[in-house]
Amino acid sequence: MLKTDVRYLKGVGPARSRQLSKLGIETIGDLLLHVPRGYNDRRLITPVQKLVPGEEANVSGTIVSSGYLKSRKGKRRFEAILKDDTGDLKLTFFHFRYIADKLSTGTQVIASGKVEIFGGITIVHPELVFLDEKTSDTRFVIPVYPLTAGITQGVMRKLVEAVLEMYASAMPEVLPSDVLESMGWKNRGEIVRKVHFPDDPEQGERARRTLALEELFIHQALLNHIRSRASQRVGIGMIPPDGSLAKFVSGLPYSLTGAQQKALDVITADLGRSVPMRRLLQGDVGSGKTVVAAAACTVCCKSGYQAVMVAPTEVLASQHYRTVSLMLEPVGIRCGLLTGGTKASDRKVLLESLKDGSLDVLIGTHAVFEDRVVIPGMGLCIIDEQHKFGVEQREKLLSGREPSPHFMLMSATPIPRTLAMTVYGDLDMTVLDEMPPGRGITTTRIMNRDARNEVYQFLMDRLVSGERAYIIYPLRETSEELDLKDANTSFEILKRGPLGDFGIGLLTGAMKPEDKLTVTNRFVSGEISVLVSTTVVEVGLDVPEATIIVVAHADRFGLSQLHQLRGRIGRGGRDSWCFLMKDKGCGAEAARRLDILASTHNGFRIAEQDLKLRGPGEVAGTRQHGVPVFRIASLIDDTDLFMEAANLANRGSFLKLIKEEYGWRFRGLDIPEL
Repeated sequence: MLKTDVRYLKGVGPARSRQLSKLGIETIGDLLLHVPRGYNDRRLITPVQKLVPGEEANVSGTIVSSGYLKSRKGKRRFEAILKDDTGDLKLTFFHFRYIADKLSTGTQVIASGKVEIFGGITIVHPELVFLDEKTSDTRFVIPVYPLTAGITQGVMRKLVEAVLEMYASAMPEVLPSDVLESMGWKNRGEIVRKVHFPDDPEQGERARRTLALEELFIHQALLNHIRSRASQRVGIGMIPPDGSLAKFVSGLPYSLTGAQQKALDVITADLGRSVPMRRLLQGDVGSGKTVVAAAACTVCCKSGYQAVMVAPTEVLASQHYRTVSLMLEPVGIRCGLLTGGTKASDRKVLLESLKDGSLDVLIGTHAVFEDRVVIPGMGLCIIDEQHKFGVEQREKLLSGREPSPHFMLMSATPIPRTLAMTVYGDLDMTVLDEMPPGRGITTTRIMNRDARNEVYQFLMDRLVSGERAYIIYPLRETSEELDLKDANTSFEILKRGPLGDFGIGLLTGAMKPEDKLTVTNRFVSGEISVLVSTTVVEVGLDVPEATIIVVAHADRFGLSQLHQLRGRIGRGGRDSWCFLMKDKGCGAEAARRLDILASTHNGFRIAEQDLKLRGPGEVAGTRQHGVPVFRIASLIDDTDLFMEAANLANRGSFLKLIKEEYGWRFRGLDIPEL
């Protein structure tokens, strides 16, 4: 019933069905759970004298006159004057055939809508309650829905009313009966009815919160099931020879931080068990996740198995290969690099060395998961920066391998706890919350575009002293739609100017893999001192000599993205500078983002603010991948419900419920075990 297509409802044809699909409404179940964004309580009446332009209001009074007017361009409109004890309010209609005859002198109405100034104080196209008309909708608390073009509040209310009447009582129960009772409800049908048409707004919000708990409960039950199934797989207990891990650690040119040591202790214990590790290693930019990953590879390889380390881009994969090889080869662990740009001859040698076991660690992009890449001794899989890697993708990657490899996901994108519970709730979490010592101070400055000469002069002075710089643009090439400078054009201009004397390179996502590696290697080696780039450098480059980053059109970037870009500098012991160049037309929200970034280097605080400003999908980089699109639950307003949902999910096995509910709610159920 819940999966029935809405186009079969009375009054919904192909055209309206397409409109509803823009709201995510494709089935009757979707329509029932398309909850209001708020309520208009028409019992709250505002006198005309106290109306405030820009605010929503309900005004009750009598129509004292009405008639047609023409604009200067000859377009007709209909206006009616509503009078109460304190003054007159104009009601304006540009589409008036349906309403003109009803607003005659003496008619008693309640008019609701946004107050505007339009030739006087006005409500344009108000919603009306005709107090003298028996057929008028005189409910005083009415739902206000999220809408799309072609769908009005009236249309949405009628559609919802129709399905409530036919289907609400038939909805299967999801939450346990004792939970419903404790929240003041008899059954699920009552909750759904009251979320749409409550007796008062407070009751409507209580119903929404109950449905939010239900939604979080279903998701947590799924994650519990996945964790349970994963714990039943046969894993590999890795016990390396005595002293091999200590030899790796003592060979490092620095000491591990307390946070790194704690993480390594936990991971080593995980690897020693015959249950496959499933862990998220989360840490801010520069917190030292890579060395922890290399240590885990040491435990794996010294125990006689092979490790795989996957990165989302050639740039990051190559960076990891350089860094990890330097750490592992002194202790006798051989590493190889495989990306889409690897030459055929090199690929052949690499694949043969994997098969015969002479290669210990394979580092690469998703090319490592191609069918022709056979890793017979794979005991550990590490995926870095893949916050676009959802639970379904994780399960597909790990299923079918017996014994099951240990799995670790790394992310330098700090994620608030509530969001992490939804994206990574099937994984155990470890956070590196301590930065290595000896790093310089990074100063962040917000600059207007007309101050760019000052910025470039500062940049030149730093380059003279042997430092390096990034210059970042939002676009790869010119756009007819957007008046923004782009990386390609700017590179051509800058290389002909004074910066060209220091060596300048261009890096964009559209370049061939081999060209990307060539320019990044030149920048790492110091052959060039300036790298003009798009956000392809957001993750992956670790150049201690890079002390300056200039971000053009910084107001066009998201907060977390800017934080990642800033993390490209300050990785050595020198002080660094991040210049955020904002446009003249920078809006209030964009300015707020820049101010937040300039005020803190704490990635978790930045992520919390980003969640409030943008929403969960954009923060985690998972709009199309890992984050479930909750219809009702808010990751900002309903944080207190997460633990309650987790506790409910721990009360038992809900596999049948998951199969029935999860698929249609979250659009798909591709997890192999289900």
